[in-house]
Amino acid sequence: MKNGKRKIKKGLIVIGAIIVILLIVMSMTNPSNNDHLKVVAKNLDKFDMSQLDLTEEEMAQYTAYMSSGGSANIIDKVVKPSFKVKDYGLWSVGSFKDKDVTLGIFNKVYTLDAESIGMDLLNRDSNPAPADSTKQAADSTSTAEQ
Repeated sequence: MKNGKRKIKKGLIVIGAIIVILLIVMSMTNPSNNDHLKVVAKNLDKFDMSQLDLTEEEMAQYTAYMSSGGSANIIDKVVKPSFKVKDYGLWSVGSFKDKDVTLGIFNKVYTLDAESIGMDLLNRDSNPAPADSTKQAADSTSTAEQ
């Protein structure tokens, strides 16, 4: 009877130690914001611009811009301000607005929906942010008082 309890106790200690080691490794190998941005940049390079409703002139401008090294500028000027990475300690999630597009875990970043990253970036400003209801209430009160 005592041998059975000892084996169970040892087994639980081993399982607990493995879980603690796994959690430490996960926290140490959580990818950085730049790792997420690199994956987004790779996916944007693969994005098929023919899916968009661009005029021939807009497509020519885009092609000229990209061939002159504009992809770095797009990352700095367009992607970085609208792309947010939430760090959960053991993993991280990158998103445009509130749509998750990357998952980082064990020093790797995976795209959740590689085909839609370009569209998510283009649509990042198309949905207005929800208005602050307290501000609306204050505005309606001040206009009612006037």
